[in-house]
Amino acid sequence: MKLSDTESSLESTYEDNTYSGTATFLYSSKITGNVNLEVMCEILAESDAFSFALTSRGKIYFTEDSRLRSQQLSIESTITEQGMTVSGHNDFLKANSGDSNIYALSLALNLLLSDKRLFNSAYGFPTESARIFMRPIAIKCEDDEDHELIIPYIRVYTGGIISISLQTIAGFEESTTQRVVHSEVNKSQRNLTSVLCERELHLACTECQMAQMRRKERVVQREAFETIMGAALNTPGEIEFVDERLTVYELLHTDQLTLTDIARNLLSVVARTIAVGSVQTRIRWYGSQYKDDSIGQHWRGKPILYISSHTDQKWSSSENWSTHKRLVNSVMTRTFLSDKITHADLNHKDMRNFDDYNNFYSEPVSLMLASSQVEAFVEQHDTYTFSNLTSDIQVLNEASHFIQTYYSYASLGLNKCKTAIDVARLELDILEFEESLLSAHKYGEIAKYIEEVQKGDHLTTIYKLLHKKIETVRKALDLDDKIKSESYTRRITIIFGIIASATLSPELMQPIAKYFDVAPENGDLAKLYGIGASIIVVAGLLTLSHYTFKLKDWVVKTLKGY
Repeated sequence: MKLSDTESSLESTYEDNTYSGTATFLYSSKITGNVNLEVMCEILAESDAFSFALTSRGKIYFTEDSRLRSQQLSIESTITEQGMTVSGHNDFLKANSGDSNIYALSLALNLLLSDKRLFNSAYGFPTESARIFMRPIAIKCEDDEDHELIIPYIRVYTGGIISISLQTIAGFEESTTQRVVHSEVNKSQRNLTSVLCERELHLACTECQMAQMRRKERVVQREAFETIMGAALNTPGEIEFVDERLTVYELLHTDQLTLTDIARNLLSVVARTIAVGSVQTRIRWYGSQYKDDSIGQHWRGKPILYISSHTDQKWSSSENWSTHKRLVNSVMTRTFLSDKITHADLNHKDMRNFDDYNNFYSEPVSLMLASSQVEAFVEQHDTYTFSNLTSDIQVLNEASHFIQTYYSYASLGLNKCKTAIDVARLELDILEFEESLLSAHKYGEIAKYIEEVQKGDHLTTIYKLLHKKIETVRKALDLDDKIKSESYTRRITIIFGIIASATLSPELMQPIAKYFDVAPENGDLAKLYGIGASIIVVAGLLTLSHYTFKLKDWVVKTLKGY
C-alpha cells in the first residue's frame, strides 16, 4: 500500500510540470513548372489579401496608396553572422502601419537572417525563394473558448517547391504534457469551428473553392451559395492584434475542417494565382471548371514545437532532457506516454551540439526544448530574442521539407523521360542537387542536421525507389531503342531490296512497252524510257513503304493508348 502511494506521488509530480512556448505547422508541396519570383511577388503583394513579399535577396514588394512598390533593402551582417543591420524598410512601415505588419516584417527579417547565417546560397541550396506574408487569420478549435491569431506565410522557390507555415501568435502557457500533445502537437487533427479572415482573403479563398466545382453543380447551387456568402460578408466582426483592430468575416461554412485543410486551401489560392496571373476574387458562375492539378501530387506536413520555459527547468540541456523525458517522448511520438515506457524507439536524437537547448528532429514532428541558459542569454543580449532561435529551427525544417519534396518530385519527373538521354539529364540534376547539399551549410551542426534528414525512414524509402525506378526506366528505354533500331534495319533492308530489284526493271519494262505498243523504234531510246519508268515505279514504292510504316506505328501507338 505504501509503495502504491509512492508511485502515485511520482505520477502526480510529473503531471505538475507545465510548459510554455509556441507551435508552427509546416506544410510543403510543389507547383507545376518553374516560378518567376519577381512576377509572382508583384502579383501577390498587389492584392489586399497579402501584406508584402520579401525575396531571399532582400527585395521587398508592398503597396503604398494602392500602388505597387518594390525596394531593395540594405542588409549588412555582423562579422560573426549572429545579427544584421537592415535599412530601407521604413517606407513599408510608413505605408502599411499596424501591429500585424510590424510583427510580420520582424518575423520575415529574422527568417532571412537565419537563411543567411545557416546556409551558403552560392552553392544553390536552398534555391532562390521568396516569402509572402498573408493578412492575419484567426482560428478556433472545437472545445476552445477563444480564437487564435495566425499570420500565414508562404515560401516559394524558383523550382516550384512551395511551403506554408502557420504559427500561432500567442502560443501556449503553463500547459501540462497531455495538454501540449492534444492541443498543440496534434492541433491539425482537431476540428475547427471558426475561421476568420479579412474581406479580400475571404473572397480569394471562396473563389478558389467555387472554381474547382463543376459548372452545372455551381449554377444549380448558386442561390444557396450566394445566400451563405452574403450572410458572412454582411456580418463582419472585429479582432485585435495588439492595438490594431481588424475587420474579419467568417470563412468556415462546413461541419468538418482541419488546420491541414486550411493550409491546402491557402496554397491552392497561391498556386491558382501563379497559374492565371492574378488573385481571383470574383466568382465566374458560368466559367469552366478549374482543375487544381498544379499542386499536391506529393504533400507533407508536420508540427514544430518550441518550448521556451517550463517548471523544473535545468541549466544544462542534457540534464533538462533527462528531467523532462516524458514531454520529449510524448511530443516526438505525438501521443501522451507514461514515463515508464522506455523502448528503443524513444531514443531520440538531439541535433544540437551545445548544452544550451535541445533540437529534436524527425520526419513527423520537431521539438526545441530550451534550458534556462536560453532565457539568461536573451536577457543579456538586447539584440537577440527567442524569435531568433525559433527562426533558426524553422529554416532548418523548411530545408528538410525542401529535400524530401525534391526527391519525391524527381521520381515523378521520370515519367516524362522519353529517351535514355532524358534519364541521364535527370540523374545529372539529382547529382548536382546532392553536391549542393555537401557544400551549402556553414557549420558542422548543419551538416549533421542534413545528414540526419537524409537518414529519415520515408526519405530513405523514396531514395531507394527513385534509383530502382531510374534503372527500370533506363532498361525499358534501351529495349525500346533496340526494338526501334531493329525495325529501322528491317525497313532499310526492304528499301534496298526494292532498289536492287529495280535494276532489272528496264529489261522488264521493254516487253511491257512493246505489248502496249508504246515502245520507240530506237532501242537505246527504249532503254532510257525503261530506266525512267523504273525510277518512277521505285520512287512510288519507296513513298508507299514510308507511309505504310508510319501507319503501322500510329496503329500500334493507338492500341497501346499513348
